[in-house]
Amino acid sequence: MPSLAPTKYYLRAEEGLALRALEARVGQKTLILEGPPGTGKTAFSQFLAERWGAQYLYLLSHNWLSDEELFVGVHVGRVAAGVEHPEEAYQLGILARAAVASQAGPVVICLDEIDKAPQRAEALLLDFLQHGRVFGPTGEVWQAKCSNLTVVLTTNGVRPLMEATLRRGLRVKMTFLPPATEADIVRQATGAPMGAIRCAVRMAGVIRKGGATAPSLQEIRNLMGDLAIAHDAADVRRLIEGWLCKEPEDWQALTAAMGDTPEAILWGEYRRASK
Repeated sequence: MPSLAPTKYYLRAEEGLALRALEARVGQKTLILEGPPGTGKTAFSQFLAERWGAQYLYLLSHNWLSDEELFVGVHVGRVAAGVEHPEEAYQLGILARAAVASQAGPVVICLDEIDKAPQRAEALLLDFLQHGRVFGPTGEVWQAKCSNLTVVLTTNGVRPLMEATLRRGLRVKMTFLPPATEADIVRQATGAPMGAIRCAVRMAGVIRKGGATAPSLQEIRNLMGDLAIAHDAADVRRLIEGWLCKEPEDWQALTAAMGDTPEAILWGEYRRASK
C-alpha cells in the first residue's frame, strides 16, 4: 500500500485513480467521497490540500445548514456597531470565501457529511459546483477561478444525495484500509506491541462486519494508547467498550467471534510483550 509524504496518507487504488484524474483535469474539480465514518474521507481532502499547497477550507454539515453559512450572511456584530457601507453588514460564507481565495491560488474546500444537511441546502450547491459562482443578497457575484478550485463532498449514506449533485462530481467509494496497513499505522503512532495491535485491529474488523457500528482507525489508535494505563483485564474491557463498542450488538459480535472474554485476549497480548 503506497504512502505519500508529507501527510503519510495511505492511498488505496480507488483514491490513487481519483488523484490522477483530478490532477489531469482542467477547470473546477468536484470529488464525492462515499463510505462509512472512519474510512479517511476527510483525511483524503486534507491530503489533497497539502499535496497541492492549497488553502484548506472545511465545513461540517448539520441538519440546519443554511444558505448564510454557505454563501453570504449578516454579520450581527457589525450591524449592531453600525456600518457606513451596506456591504460591510455581510460576512462571507464558506463558498464565497473559497471563491475569493481561489483568485490568489489553489483552494480545497471540504463540505463534510453533506448527507446530514437538508436537501434544500444541497440544492443550493448545484450552481457553485457547476460554475463556481456565489450570488450576494443585492446582486453581487463572487466568481471563483475554477482552475484553482477543488470541492470535496463527503457522505456517510445518511440519506441519498440528489442525482444532480452526483452528476457533478467523481464518485469514490471508500472502505477501511487492509488490516496489515491499519496495524502498521497504529504501531507507528503508538509504539504498542504488534501482537496487541493485531488483536485490536481484528476486534475492530469483527465489529465492522457483525456489529452495529464501524470503529475507525483513530479509535483503534486511542484504544492502544490508553492500554498503557490499564491495570488489569477489567480495565481493558472498559477501554474496549469505551473506544470500539458503541452499541450492545458490537460487544455481542466480539464475544461471538472471540469468546466470552475478548478483553483477556487483548490484555494477554499486551502483557506478553511487556515482560
